[in-house]
Amino acid sequence: MKIRTHQGEIMIVSGKISVKAILKERKRDIEFVAILDKHNDKESRYVERIAEGLKIKRMSREEMDALATNKTHGGYLVSCGKRISDPLNYLPKQTLSLMCIEGVTDPFNLGEICRTVASLGFDGIITPSYDFYEHEAKLIRASAGASESLWWMQSDDLSSDLKAIKAKKVVMAAAHRGDESESLLTYKLPDRVCICLGGALRGLSKSVLDISDVNVRIDYDARVSLSSVGACSVFAYERYRQLEEKK
Repeated sequence: MKIRTHQGEIMIVSGKISVKAILKERKRDIEFVAILDKHNDKESRYVERIAEGLKIKRMSREEMDALATNKTHGGYLVSCGKRISDPLNYLPKQTLSLMCIEGVTDPFNLGEICRTVASLGFDGIITPSYDFYEHEAKLIRASAGASESLWWMQSDDLSSDLKAIKAKKVVMAAAHRGDESESLLTYKLPDRVCICLGGALRGLSKSVLDISDVNVRIDYDARVSLSSVGACSVFAYERYRQLEEKK
């Protein structure tokens, strides 16, 4: 649920995983944290501990149900703003693994992608700026909190921001099948790389393809195309495998 106030737009995010991720990473403006009044266990004490310095409200189940507009909140809510976009100067200067995701607007799928790249050691993601409205918690849960912990640039001008990343000696590798594309089976991913993936229906935009240094394809026999989450998993694991080989 979203509410407009004189301070801007805030949302109610529910669920223990989502609330814990938001409180640990502090990448949002947080108005208050709500905990079910009957919770008095190790988990609730942990949430109170990571919410240090914030306003904590103890509420009845009826109050929490009304605030969350659902009954699946698990006794934990946070009133907060939109996730803050991470700036370029937070990127590491040595080996760098980024994933640019364009055209994936489903919060569950994007959450799965965040979880995958975080698990396989990526430093972060860049996406167009999306508004998931009341589905924000779905994204956080699907990512197991990775959408909060990853470096995540939410871009209002994707091509411009990709050029800025490229200027930091980052190779742009587009997941794109074409006459001049290289097979991921043989392509050696550079030390500093941003792998660009498009949505399953439209793929990458022309502006992103024009910025790319190399097109890389996934070779397989089936005629059914991979989903965006599937393609992400293949590229992310290959990146992980190649980096492990260098150790």
